[in-house]
Amino acid sequence: MDNIYTNNQAEIVEFGLDKIDADETIEVNLKDLLYVYRTLQEYMRFFHQPSHYPELSDIYEFLGTADNTAGFHILNEAVYEKMRDMFPERINEMFGEGDFECPKLPSYYNENK
Repeated sequence: MDNIYTNNQAEIVEFGLDKIDADETIEVNLKDLLYVYRTLQEYMRFFHQPSHYPELSDIYEFLGTADNTAGFHILNEAVYEKMRDMFPERINEMFGEGDFECPKLPSYYNENK
């Protein structure tokens, strides 16, 4: 049953993207896009250097909760607030229909490892 899990995050992220025309573009709010970009930059800045999190507690501190201004809060804001209206309705429908749901689960879902 372990074959339903993958350590390949790119496989999960890229699943279903072949259904989108590579030349299709959309117009988005620049300030919201920059918020999302800066959020990803902050995650990159923290996680690129293992010395930033020598202990598991350092990751917990970085992430915080959705209620404070730490990492999880900005990620939540980026995904659920800033990006909410960026996609055309047909893409939102594709999300709802599971078109982007990889049949494999991330390995961290495997409770038997």
